[in-house]
Amino acid sequence: MSVEKASYQVLIQEDNFELRLYEPMVLVTSRESDLSGGNGFDRLFRYIKGGNQKSQKIAMTAPVIDTLEGQHSTTSFVMPRQLSMADLPLPSDPLLNPREIKARKIAAIRFPGTINSRELENRKVELQDWLKKKGLHPLGPMELARYNPPYVPPFARRNELMVEVRQTDNVVYLKRRF
Repeated sequence: MSVEKASYQVLIQEDNFELRLYEPMVLVTSRESDLSGGNGFDRLFRYIKGGNQKSQKIAMTAPVIDTLEGQHSTTSFVMPRQLSMADLPLPSDPLLNPREIKARKIAAIRFPGTINSRELENRKVELQDWLKKKGLHPLGPMELARYNPPYVPPFARRNELMVEVRQTDNVVYLKRRF
């Protein structure tokens, strides 16, 4: 069963690294208590299963995005493309926050497996090194993008560590649409 994914164009691809241009998107976000994403994920899942002011069911999409900012993590669900902020049902849960993200450039490193703090730190260092080589500067916190349900075996999971970037050098782009 295929789910809708956030839409982007690949501008540069090298090994497990990509520079992407993401289209605008709508997210619904919850504060998170830990890296496992349990509390926020559960609140967001209830929201898309009809726990909103219209009792409207919303399709699950990918990725689920965890923003990693010290002790203040968040979990976000990307809303289907056909839902604008005006069409989005208001959450019944006051801890959920709908927001619109403008088009942005993202640098990402893709990796399989189970998520833990050591793995994330290693991938963060790899991504930061790649950013320096490409003349890219991070604009915000790192984000962890998870594309698979928990029953997918770790070796087959698609995870990404991503960060919004700005460009300082002239870069030639290879464009592919996803």
